[in-house]
Amino acid sequence: MKEFAAALEGKSPKDVFGCDVEEDYRLQSVCLPRRALWLLGSSAFRVPNSVARFREDFSVAMAKHGKGLPSDGSYRMLSYPGMENALNKKNLSIAFRGKSWFPRSYVIPDEKRMLMDDIRSTKSSRQNYWICKPPNDYGGEGITVFHGTDKALAEVIRESEDEGRQVVQSYLADPLLIGGYKFHVRIHMAITSLDPPKAYVQLNGQCLFATEPYKISAQNTGKNFKAPVHVTNMCLNATEENKDNYFREKPVIGIGQQFRVDYLEEWLTENYPGYDSTQFWQQVVAIAAETTRYIAKANSVKKFGKFPTNHFFEIFGLDLMLDKALNMYMCEVNTNPGLDYPDELILGEPNPDYDKETALSGDTWHDLMALLGLDAGLPQERGSLKSWFEVDFENYHG
Repeated sequence: MKEFAAALEGKSPKDVFGCDVEEDYRLQSVCLPRRALWLLGSSAFRVPNSVARFREDFSVAMAKHGKGLPSDGSYRMLSYPGMENALNKKNLSIAFRGKSWFPRSYVIPDEKRMLMDDIRSTKSSRQNYWICKPPNDYGGEGITVFHGTDKALAEVIRESEDEGRQVVQSYLADPLLIGGYKFHVRIHMAITSLDPPKAYVQLNGQCLFATEPYKISAQNTGKNFKAPVHVTNMCLNATEENKDNYFREKPVIGIGQQFRVDYLEEWLTENYPGYDSTQFWQQVVAIAAETTRYIAKANSVKKFGKFPTNHFFEIFGLDLMLDKALNMYMCEVNTNPGLDYPDELILGEPNPDYDKETALSGDTWHDLMALLGLDAGLPQERGSLKSWFEVDFENYHG
């Protein structure tokens, strides 16, 4: 890390840090190439005299030591430092409280009194379902859905003093279903500047489905919670015990658990007379605008100061849901939206979604290169600026 940080300043590690030896290793002076695109802003690794853990040292080094690099886009880092903390479930719950598109959320144990008051005041039994989420787990791990009257929920709230913080959020009990299955929409957003804010929403994305038909009842919530009914993440659906459901041919969806957003729009046009694509994307862009504004002001990001022009960018996955009236709600924002190669095999069988995911990820990367101008002057076989909606911050005021 010290070699990388010193290279950003065009100096030797000894000039920057006053030493050139770490744990019997002699630090080398490294010259930067004429251009560099760094895609690893954070990783699990160890620095001298510490244990291995997930760290943001690459993007932190860029923010601290890279201010003298040219601002023409020759050096770019795919990650703003402080983003993981800014977008954890606890901080999002507080930041977006009161937004019409963000379900009511409480951080327990800190806000357990507010939560209990809300549960007691919810008159509709159908609307009195709650989803418990660990504050910073991934892939749906640790999620459970409870009815407000379930004694198991009261137990979770009571024991939160000892178990640590988690988020309890009102559950969308009447989501839009396709083929009888629950789903969420993942839309990609790119941020290329935080001061001033510049963000773009990609005209692309995927719908990820649960793999058991949706029906909410005591038989699949609380202590009987069935993830494949409620959770749309792959890791909780592609399991040995749920293998038959995962590979079953499902109405509209087919085998596996996903299709692309353009197919969703075709389905909505056919099944919802009056469906308005413009209104759909306006909801997405409005949420993207609010999210970008929040990120730009988040303390965990702001503490690194002003980011030089064209040094940083980041691609996010906005996870969104629709209700039966086609109103849109945010589930969460992902900093690593799964744009690598998918597994060719799942549970020992060919991945039925492999070609879909590979094509979608490839399209997103090509569009991103076009957005950043990294392939300017080259023949454009894939990727287009036409695939992006620019977020209009001047005319959208939240």
